[in-house]
Amino acid sequence: MNRQEELLAFLNREFLSRQEAIDYLEVFKQCFHSLVTRGKITKIKKESAVLFYRHEIESRKQDASGFRKKYRPF
Repeated sequence: MNRQEELLAFLNREFLSRQEAIDYLEVFKQCFHSLVTRGKITKIKKESAVLFYRHEIESRKQDASGFRKKYRPF
């Protein structure tokens, strides 16, 4: 595995794109944008590339089930 492939594997393992994060969280784009705007999810921006920490998204997904039970018990 060359250096470029290693870096790509690292990016795929540690970060998600905007659409990947939205699909993983199973939320609407507006909801995701609101989470980012309110600072609940950190975005990493380098020129036109925007990435999100995978561990943060996964943690948010785990917390979401608790939020749904609390705020949408029906």
